[in-house]
Amino acid sequence: MPRTSKIQRRRLPVDPHDVWTLGDVAQMDAVVAACALVAQADGWVTAQERRRMIDRMSQSPSIRFFGLHEVTVGFEALNMRFDRDMEDGEAAAEAAIAVLRGQPGPSHLLIETACSVAEADGGFDAEEREVILRLCRLLDLDPARYDLISGAGGRR
Repeated sequence: MPRTSKIQRRRLPVDPHDVWTLGDVAQMDAVVAACALVAQADGWVTAQERRRMIDRMSQSPSIRFFGLHEVTVGFEALNMRFDRDMEDGEAAAEAAIAVLRGQPGPSHLLIETACSVAEADGGFDAEEREVILRLCRLLDLDPARYDLISGAGGRR
C-alpha cells in the first residue's frame, strides 16, 4: 500500500528535569498508550514501530522497572483493542494519556517517545503527525516545541 509523504523533524534534547517517576504505573500505561495510538495511526503496526517502542522503553530505567514483558503485554493488549474497535481503542489510549496532563516532564517524554515511534519507519506520515498533534492538545503542550507546526501557528 503506498505511504504518504514523510515529514521530518529535528530532535529536541531532553531536559534532565523531564523524568519518569520510578514505579508509576499510570506513566507506563500512558506512554504505552501513546505508542500504540501512533503506531495505529495508519491502520497497522509495523515491526519497526514495535521495535522502536521496545527500544525506547528499555532505555528508560523508570519504565524498565516494570519489565519489558509487562510493557509489551500492555502494548499488544491495547493493539488488540484497536483491532476489535478502533474508537474504543482510541478512547482507552486517550484516557490513559490524559492522566499525565499537568505533568510537564513526563508529558514531554511521552511526546518524544511517541515521535520516535512515528519516525521508526523513516519519518512522520500525515496520520502520525495528526495523532502527535492530538496528544499535544490532550496534554496541553505546545506542538511548535516538537517542530510539528511553525512557531507562528501555521502548520507545516
